[in-house]
Amino acid sequence: MKKILFSLIILMAACIAKIAASPAAVNVSNLPKDEKFKELMIDFDSAYESIRLPDVSATKSEAKEKELASASRLHDFLCKQKKANYDMQVLNLLVMRCLYNYDRVGTSEMEKEFSRINKKFPKMTAHHWVYGNYLITAGKTVDGKLELERYLEMNNYMANNLFISDYAYAQLMCNMPLNAYYTITNGGNIAEEDVEDVQLLNLIKNFIRESSSTETYKSNQVWTFARENGNFNYVYSTMLGISISCKDEWNIKVQPFTSQNPASCLIMPNELSLNGIKVGISILLLAYPESMYEDKIKQQYIDMFNITKQTKTKINNEDFEKYEFEDLSRYNDARKGAKGYLYIAKIIPQKFSGAMCEHEKDLSMIKNVNDSGNSSYSRFTPVQDRLNEPVNIIIFVDSCNALAKQTDKLIDDIFSASVFK
Repeated sequence: MKKILFSLIILMAACIAKIAASPAAVNVSNLPKDEKFKELMIDFDSAYESIRLPDVSATKSEAKEKELASASRLHDFLCKQKKANYDMQVLNLLVMRCLYNYDRVGTSEMEKEFSRINKKFPKMTAHHWVYGNYLITAGKTVDGKLELERYLEMNNYMANNLFISDYAYAQLMCNMPLNAYYTITNGGNIAEEDVEDVQLLNLIKNFIRESSSTETYKSNQVWTFARENGNFNYVYSTMLGISISCKDEWNIKVQPFTSQNPASCLIMPNELSLNGIKVGISILLLAYPESMYEDKIKQQYIDMFNITKQTKTKINNEDFEKYEFEDLSRYNDARKGAKGYLYIAKIIPQKFSGAMCEHEKDLSMIKNVNDSGNSSYSRFTPVQDRLNEPVNIIIFVDSCNALAKQTDKLIDDIFSASVFK
């Protein structure tokens, strides 16, 4: 699970010139002092807010062409400087990002310029901020967020308000509005009325929905799937405070939630071959909000099995009761009888419970090609906030004695990357 960075960010006073009030904090004191450059900067500074984000409807207007021309002139000037210092080169990368938005600079040019600066100034940080914002603009949302996180790490997690707004926006574009909310409110320590970027705050709040155990929710409102290349994937619920690691090829079934029925998730890993017999392991998770849970429910599930051992364990620092059961009358063939586990816990919600279960989604991974050959993108749906009440978790692991070692390893792998908050 990715580290949640909002809790580590320390706010600094935003005492930076207006030109730094966007992708990067360019140190203006290191920029040229001659009159020609000052004129170019004044023109670009005046046009920056208008051209930093693409506005297709205005690209052909006379005013827009004039503003883009100011960026082009500054870009040409900076490219001709044979002894350009670091801040001049970061400024040029910023200008190129604006020009990229209107197809005046290509992707390869942006990548080449970033690589050149990064190689020449490996310990400097501002270019990571600019490039991260460029990647977000280019639809490479996860890569952009990672670049911004490099900036944070290299600055010992200290950042000004302007960067925090950019980072919160990156989280939002990765479909992590709960994380974005806590970033822009400094971990919830800043009251909403005191947040400087009101427009972004309101945008983030539009993607967060309050949850209630008395309402009915569809499966896709309760459960979300996240795919992370090279690692476990996840099926998670911000509403319930659950994130379970899984694999692409596993069969996973999720059910909706109502005030009468708990939410459920059934995970069935690939079947294993045992003496020519296909044998499966199944994991069923049930989530009962406290308002619809009674202690007798727990006992009813325990009484369903022949419990042979009872212990306590921790899953991501949460206490679970663990019951081991066995039934030699079931699976009495090469499987050598049924064997499994029952895990039970009451999870008390915390301040960041929903955010701790969010996973990023990369816009570049959800592009679809329609019949006409044109690209289209699916829209993000609002995220449910964590229920403001305890959630009782009951997990069944159904396996057999012949696969005891494989089952234990599978459960260890799944739980080591899972979250219950």
